[in-house]
Amino acid sequence: MNLEFNEDQKLLFETVDAAVGRGYPAGARGEATSTERGWNDDVWNTLAELGLTGLTIDGDHGGVGAGPVEVYATLEAMGKHAAAEPLLDGVFLPSWLIAALGTGEQAKQLLPALAEGATTIAVAHAEPGRPWGSAPSVAAAHSGDGSVVLSGVKSPVRHADQASTLLVTAVDGDTAGVYVVEAAAAGITRTDGRSADWSRASQVEFAGTPATLLGATGTDATAALQAAVARARVAVLAEAVGLMESTLGHTVEYLKNRKQFGVPLATFQALVHRASDMYARVELARSMALWATATVEAIDGGADVDLPAIADDAFVFVGDTATAVAEEAVQLHGGIGMTYEAEVAHHAARLTAIAESFGGLAAARRRAVAAESALRAPSALLNNA
Repeated sequence: MNLEFNEDQKLLFETVDAAVGRGYPAGARGEATSTERGWNDDVWNTLAELGLTGLTIDGDHGGVGAGPVEVYATLEAMGKHAAAEPLLDGVFLPSWLIAALGTGEQAKQLLPALAEGATTIAVAHAEPGRPWGSAPSVAAAHSGDGSVVLSGVKSPVRHADQASTLLVTAVDGDTAGVYVVEAAAAGITRTDGRSADWSRASQVEFAGTPATLLGATGTDATAALQAAVARARVAVLAEAVGLMESTLGHTVEYLKNRKQFGVPLATFQALVHRASDMYARVELARSMALWATATVEAIDGGADVDLPAIADDAFVFVGDTATAVAEEAVQLHGGIGMTYEAEVAHHAARLTAIAESFGGLAAARRRAVAAESALRAPSALLNNA
């Protein structure tokens, strides 16, 4: 299992790194999340021009059909600059769900605009007071004319304020499904707010809202949803690695420049040791994230591996590291590390938000501990005889 980029993947990382870096100098994440859209429009347009909004969409629908390693390279480069553009939440995750569940006609209707970067789609699955892995409480009902309407509440729904379409999980009797809902449909009440990393998230209430089932009638979407979310859990680890590497860099620079008792903080051995521990944690997390990504690539190639279990194992390890690096960076910066104006505060906030994404770290840990994979040492090579 190769855990290194090939030449094309290196070029992709360098291209995204340079393009995003131009739009995200120091302090730019705070500015981007404070705009009307909640991200940097110029950077988003650049990502679309580079074809990155079509990265996970096949060529028949205007995308490039790239694999998980290309997703990793892109998101690590974005994480390096703490970029706020919702490639994962607004494009990659919905595209995986549409590809897995949607009919040919639905894919034709929804995917080209995503690939162009002309729109985003919000996935509405989380519900207040309910575990991520439980069946939705939002109910799908059939009205008198045969159409489907949804009733219930979803929260938080990331970037719902800018999405043209929502993919809403709901139950029709005992069958779980994903439903396509226009953002401007009747019966929707949206309350917008901010999440822990200052990005946008909303509570969305449905009251007899018209919806269309994604895919064929009677198909249970549970397995497809679990697989898509597992891919998202692995993909977000790349952003976490980029963020941690950048956070470490900011912290080391601060220790070199900040003086205490007339000498730089970097002259204090205890602080140097703490920074060294951060470096070791980041590199271990990088190895775990790359291993999980390579495993997803192997699964796409036909390997028989439990994708949700792999995603949970990696998410727990990298999520724990992300939390530890965020806390250590803030502590080493002292009081300034808690302020909105400090670059490291935005990095730490985003790392904390990643650890709580897609159901959160605690739930993933419970699943990982209960899974059979906890009793087996992972092989460096899948299906290694």
